[in-house]
Amino acid sequence: MDGSIYTRQKCALCGKYLLHNPKRRGCFCPDHPDQAATKFIVRFPGDIYQRHNSYESACQSLNYLRYEKGTASQRKRKFNPDDYKSLRPNSFASLAPKYLERKKSLKSYGKICYYINTARDYFGTTNLKDISGGMIDDYLFQLKQKNGMPISDKTRSNHCSQLHDFWKWCLGRGNVITLAEFPQFPKIEYTLGYRKITDWETQEKVISKVKELSHHINPKIWLGIDILATYTALRPDDLRRIKESSLDPSGLLIIHDPTKLKNKFKTVRLLEDHIKEWRSLQREYPALPEIPFFRHIKGVGGAKPNSIFGEKYLYKWWVKAADEIGLHGVPLYPGTKHTTATETAKLLGTEKALKASGLTNRAFERYCQVENNDTFEVVKEVRKTKKAKVIKMNVKQRIAE
Repeated sequence: MDGSIYTRQKCALCGKYLLHNPKRRGCFCPDHPDQAATKFIVRFPGDIYQRHNSYESACQSLNYLRYEKGTASQRKRKFNPDDYKSLRPNSFASLAPKYLERKKSLKSYGKICYYINTARDYFGTTNLKDISGGMIDDYLFQLKQKNGMPISDKTRSNHCSQLHDFWKWCLGRGNVITLAEFPQFPKIEYTLGYRKITDWETQEKVISKVKELSHHINPKIWLGIDILATYTALRPDDLRRIKESSLDPSGLLIIHDPTKLKNKFKTVRLLEDHIKEWRSLQREYPALPEIPFFRHIKGVGGAKPNSIFGEKYLYKWWVKAADEIGLHGVPLYPGTKHTTATETAKLLGTEKALKASGLTNRAFERYCQVENNDTFEVVKEVRKTKKAKVIKMNVKQRIAE
């Protein structure tokens, strides 16, 4: 039969290894039968080694492994030795660090770490095969904020999405779980909150105020904010990735490794006035091709000359200018993106606005806070027909009188 029980303990009298004796149910010295082992090791094919403090425990474990291997084919699952090793290589706790190592290069690595490590604290050394959809559901709905309050459905959905990606990665490894063992993840419904936006006129007033306040310090401040407010496909971190050489001769802006598009690139065609301003600033402040375009021209505060803008640098200038004109509660991002998407939809309709935005359907739905243009046209037609019927009914009534 597969597997065996042995010990590394030796006889205290002659120094010989203690040998397994199934009839006596233990490990004993061949020359001194009264010398018995107190520690046992189960050895099983597949490099499985398990330590036990009693012979009864070792026997139970060995019998269980023999049963599992013998019935694996009957249960339509392959016997995997990793499931029974002491280090538990197929447990959530063992696989999580390997998964996180693959995600280190992503900008969202910090959030991924939080989601996965929170789940690791909950599931611990449980084998992935033994974690069911119900257990995942229980985990997600017991999550709480630091103050003890329940988390929002959106946050719960983010946790669920990250776990789903983790399980997909484990499935792709080929030796952890099979497709039949992939759990059913709960479907979590949530509603995104309505973001406060402004209109184009107010937005332009803020950008003009930014130019007034900052142009003498660095003309690239207002240009960056104006570009961000104009092209909805761009994110603030995309601007920080732009280099002196990112604008090609045709006016196409090429951003390598843009936010949320790992190992890809994003292209945005700039308007003529932005191209002219860009070229003018390049002539005024020449730099090597690989230098960041949006950088400090001279030392500001603790920033060194030619160092890249900080993550919140443009945001601070936007807030300062917005406060001066009396606009509050509308952030630079995604406030400008929501405003531009919504105002464009009002002007051109949602279909044309979607094409102009460079966003996916799902992303555009988030940023555009105006009803679909088709819906509006139907409502307008219904209203027109209703008014016509009312007029016709009034005319008939007057004739009857």
